[in-house]
Amino acid sequence: MVKTTKHARQQRRERAAQAARRRAWRRWTPILGALVLVAAVALLGATRLLGDEDDAARAMALYQFQTQDFHSLAFDPSDADTIFFGHHGGLMISQDGGVSWQESTLQDVDAMQLALPAGGQRRYAAGHDVFYVSADGGATWRSQPTNLPGLDLHVFAGSQSDPDRLYTIPLGFGLYTSADGGASWQEATLPPLSETQPMPIAVAPDEPETILLARSGEIATSRDAGMTWEREPGPSGIITALSVATGDLKTLYAGTTEGVFRRTGDGWEALPIETDGAAVAIAASLSEPGRIAILDQQGNVYRSDDGGASWAGR
Repeated sequence: MVKTTKHARQQRRERAAQAARRRAWRRWTPILGALVLVAAVALLGATRLLGDEDDAARAMALYQFQTQDFHSLAFDPSDADTIFFGHHGGLMISQDGGVSWQESTLQDVDAMQLALPAGGQRRYAAGHDVFYVSADGGATWRSQPTNLPGLDLHVFAGSQSDPDRLYTIPLGFGLYTSADGGASWQEATLPPLSETQPMPIAVAPDEPETILLARSGEIATSRDAGMTWEREPGPSGIITALSVATGDLKTLYAGTTEGVFRRTGDGWEALPIETDGAAVAIAASLSEPGRIAILDQQGNVYRSDDGGASWAGR
């Protein structure tokens, strides 16, 4: 009898607990449903936002390359409508300001970085185990022997006013400069705390010995071909591309992980452009001041004719 009574009381307690759980679940079900709905809307909104950003980038782009990679961009020094694009498979050219593109004579060669001096027909292309030179404006190319300690040239730039002055950082080594078109190279110095890894480099258009190196959070400038350096703050984010628009260094353009920026005085300002990923290359025209072109991580090309205030449409 005692066992039966205890068993009955235990069953009543279990039924009461189950009933309480059902009442609690009925109270929480609408709240949980609302939370799930909010999460779904938030996820959908984020997806649409990302899609909207991609769509905005595509809408602003003049062209999108379909190559496997995207690396370099450079204006012809005497023609602002002629732009060169380099990738691991060679060099492409546009003669209408970036709207349409054709293959060039340099094919099956890694044109990761380019240098196009003014006042002559010299052209340079550098990349993975590549250093090519053209003496006829890009009609023909030849491999140039060097005394560099390595030929994996991710970082490479040349002066527009001196066709013989070049700079490079072979992967795993320091900064080297050449005053004879790349036939011989001399070691210079990197800014303090620099690592021998790929970093954006630019040369002042009118000053062959003035170079800039971009690092995370700052830009280092040398006016003696890389012997001594001055350091200054850069725009926000990790700098992925750098271009000098004027010889006095007043106007700089930089692409970072947080956008595209311009410096015209003491500070940096964000430009009104939405790229699809960070800018991997920025080019400034020597013959038409204010014209710049940008290449982003997804192969989109953008062009501005007023220093980045507005952007050309398709």
